[in-house]
Amino acid sequence: MGNDFTTYDTAKEISGRVLVVDDERITRTLHRTALAKQFDVETANSGDEALRICREKLPDLVLLDMMMPDMDGFETCRKLREFTDIPIIFATANELEQDQLQAFDAGGNDIISKPVVKDILLRKVSLAIQQRQETHNLKSEKDTLQSMAMNFLSAVGESGVLQHFMKASLNCSTPEALGAQLIAAIKLFGLECTVLIRNGQTSTLLSSQGEAGEVEQTILQQSASMGRIFQFKQKMVVNYDRVSLIIENMPTEETESTGRLRDNITMLAEMTDTLCDNVAMRQTSHERAEQFQVALTTNYYAVETLREMNRTLQADTRILLQELVDNTEKTFTWLGTSAQQEDQLSKNMFVSVNKILDLLEVAHIQSEGKFDAVLDSLRQNDDNGGIDLF
Repeated sequence: MGNDFTTYDTAKEISGRVLVVDDERITRTLHRTALAKQFDVETANSGDEALRICREKLPDLVLLDMMMPDMDGFETCRKLREFTDIPIIFATANELEQDQLQAFDAGGNDIISKPVVKDILLRKVSLAIQQRQETHNLKSEKDTLQSMAMNFLSAVGESGVLQHFMKASLNCSTPEALGAQLIAAIKLFGLECTVLIRNGQTSTLLSSQGEAGEVEQTILQQSASMGRIFQFKQKMVVNYDRVSLIIENMPTEETESTGRLRDNITMLAEMTDTLCDNVAMRQTSHERAEQFQVALTTNYYAVETLREMNRTLQADTRILLQELVDNTEKTFTWLGTSAQQEDQLSKNMFVSVNKILDLLEVAHIQSEGKFDAVLDSLRQNDDNGGIDLF
């Protein structure tokens, strides 16, 4: 079995479960030791065993060796992708570009070089698990909201308003946009309102009548102590953790339509409170996209600069070699060498210079190919991400 005496400290804070797959026992032990303080770690010594473990109990991430006998890491990754989307990080000492590209083609999410650096390994594994959990949470949140909306819509007569609000608000990326959708939905019921959305340390205040009055601002700031719903004459306050609102012209007669209207307003406030998580996730995604844009642009121009430096270095080297030849031949006149000696020295020097020039030419061709490949890859990411490098 590949499970190499894995033990767990029940007092530690566990951030997920990682499966380490490698045919070398010492490597499995090193990787397990590096990860064990932060993750539950299980090991497998082959692709077949890894598939069996994943089918029995799926881990949060697989750290997969690229080169293994029988079933290599590429084939193992392809088979894992048939039934799971968990993050897969390839660990390899192979720096061949073709093999690394094949790892991504097989379905891998990332690559880390052996021998692994503990801090880099922990950071890569943590980020991969965190990003997958955020994606699944966002999907779960969206599914929950959609399910909630359907239940609400079936229970009330004003389903059109609620349905439109739900569809429009799912795409909101700022508290201001979410608050505007809530105000628009409430206005369709013929009501005027002021809305307060709490976003961490900041808050967003919006009113259907333009600027919120001082009375409304004071009431909303103190709404936490008023309970879920509070009504005084025509003013009704609905309060949730992240959303509070005041209805300015709520009907005072207790009729069936008034009760249904109160239920609809409360449901809109609750849906908005739940959607605040969706807005926060979208803001985080937008910030990460901006960071990626900056990194991509910086890397592109850094590679361009390195290529120009490489070209300049090669050109300068050729010039210096030619100067060396010229200066050497000029010294023959005062060295007192014979014509035969001068001829032999020149031949020896030209042989060495030509070897250097040949090496420079090979290095130039290879480096240009590498630079072109990296720049093409950055341009491709630019096209996929909608980032303008030029």
